[in-house]
Amino acid sequence: MGNSMTVDETFEQVESTQTPEAETSATVPAPAAVLMGEVEVKRWHGAADSRVFGWQLMAVKDALRLQDETFRCPECLGRVRLRAASVEKNTGPYAEHYSKNTGCSLGNCFNGEKQPHPKPVN
Repeated sequence: MGNSMTVDETFEQVESTQTPEAETSATVPAPAAVLMGEVEVKRWHGAADSRVFGWQLMAVKDALRLQDETFRCPECLGRVRLRAASVEKNTGPYAEHYSKNTGCSLGNCFNGEKQPHPKPVN
């Protein structure tokens, strides 16, 4: 292999050549992909005498049991699809936007500035 440096020597060499910015990014782990664990579903809720038809926050694992087809993001109000847990991908149940919204921190393309979805579900 040609390189006679030990792992410790290599680590020390890399550590000594890093700038303060590099040290910060190296010590802080990158955030994991944000998976939406809750969605809103439009349904009847409340006590028998004061039932209301409106949006209710619900865990994705519970929403997967419903026969409803329309779910929305609790933050940007955009339409989302539900995904079941996957052993292959090592994920629990989650929701994802049908169309990307760079203004939603619960999506995978957030640009840092929160904005409502351009096509909100009412």
